[in-house]
Amino acid sequence: MMNEMRLNTVQHKSLAEFGTTVAAAWFSAGIIAPFFTKPKSIIDGALFLIIGMSMTFVSLYFSLLLLKGIKS
Repeated sequence: MMNEMRLNTVQHKSLAEFGTTVAAAWFSAGIIAPFFTKPKSIIDGALFLIIGMSMTFVSLYFSLLLLKGIKS
């Protein structure tokens, strides 16, 4: 069933924009927010940074994969 669903260029670009927005949200929640809040411990702060960086990278990578091969 998944093979039957093909996305056109506009749909790929829309999903890529959504992935970029998700990456920005993870960046702000995991990397910027701990500077304005007081984590319970250094471990929690480090965990926020690691998760924020990881999820930002995954979201951006997903966006780039969607845009791979699409000519603007």
